[in-house]
Amino acid sequence: MSATSSPLKRERDDSGAISSEEDFFTPASSASPAPSKKPKSPSTTTTASMTDNYNNDGAGSIVNKSEQLEAIFKNLRLRRIVKENHASEINQMAFCLNQRHNKTPFGLDHVKVFEQRGGVKRDSWDNSNILGTTGGPQANIYDNEHCGDHLDIMSHFLLDPFGEEGAEELPEMLTCCWMHQPQDAILATAGTDKVVHILSLSRSKELVRLTGHTHTITDIQAHPFNDDYILSASKDGSVRMWNILTGKCLFIFEIKASVVCFNPNTEGNTFLTGGYNGEVREWPIPALDTEPEEPVVVLANESKVLQAGLHSARIDCIRFAKGKVLSKSVNGKVEYWDPETFAQIRTFTIKNTASNQCRFDVSLDELFFCVGTSNGSVYIYNIDTGRTVTELKHRRTVICAGEDSFIWRYDYVTDETLNEWANWKAEP
Repeated sequence: MSATSSPLKRERDDSGAISSEEDFFTPASSASPAPSKKPKSPSTTTTASMTDNYNNDGAGSIVNKSEQLEAIFKNLRLRRIVKENHASEINQMAFCLNQRHNKTPFGLDHVKVFEQRGGVKRDSWDNSNILGTTGGPQANIYDNEHCGDHLDIMSHFLLDPFGEEGAEELPEMLTCCWMHQPQDAILATAGTDKVVHILSLSRSKELVRLTGHTHTITDIQAHPFNDDYILSASKDGSVRMWNILTGKCLFIFEIKASVVCFNPNTEGNTFLTGGYNGEVREWPIPALDTEPEEPVVVLANESKVLQAGLHSARIDCIRFAKGKVLSKSVNGKVEYWDPETFAQIRTFTIKNTASNQCRFDVSLDELFFCVGTSNGSVYIYNIDTGRTVTELKHRRTVICAGEDSFIWRYDYVTDETLNEWANWKAEP
């Protein structure tokens, strides 16, 4: 993080040391959301838990890597089912992938190293085993690796009613994202109570509430290069950018957007919004020398329409892969297109039985994406070829996370094990 990208300098110095966490919520006088460094790839919630158990066999070419990863995906089998206690839909789940600060290999390059007691050795900044979910009035955090090699609850937050005086109905959390802070992992979550809740994993408590929206918050996204900033999209007709350290709203963008996504191609200085009418817009983030006393309002005419007719229904997820855009609408279409030329590269048609509202995500190597369907399946696609790699399904209607509070975990099973299972016969 550069000196102009954050009001507080809390990164590692040359010796690897970090500053004290006592300044975590110390207000600062300057804040410029114009970072300068670029990570190798955006984060994902797809590949991290699927490929960790596969060792590198020295494959060198992208083609071979893609083929090997496809073989892994085809060998995924249901390993664990977890039911959360809120009896509601799980609206979003996200791994705490911290690729900007931690350069631990992933995919085929990742090899697990175990401690003497059997635990997995990790860099102190590597929290990729941590999974956060939001559903009902809850945010739940799981360890996906260290406790018996399956999902184990680490922390649980029950969010109280907030907003209207005398409110008794519990809020519904609809969206979440992770951010890094020194000696801590921060989960932001928001939903029907119009508030962004900032939760500390290390302290097991809510640190601050970001208030200002007047209607349901449908999506929040962390800045890709600055751990202090997040975007929130609301049904109140605005997108807001916040500084989580000061708790202040920096910008109000006048647009009714269903989803938001920072643009890593511009070092996070612009972001995309997906609309209820299928429109995709790009918004500039004004540079600031100091943090404003009141939020800066950015009007719609300062944005640029990138796609107006590509989608015919509400957009419910946008991600970047290899510098290009993947955008999905609730009618089951995922479009892959160039944000510079606006050219359509490829269309992925997701198999559905009804309107499909489901987020997707991209693997860290940006070769694949994974998306759920309304018929209870999860599909993994090869972005370059457009090929369907595999379908994960079960007799129930929910896979991975969704209705009825269920989380479904699939793990890689070797060919040898599959052959052993196929040839197994019960003794007479």
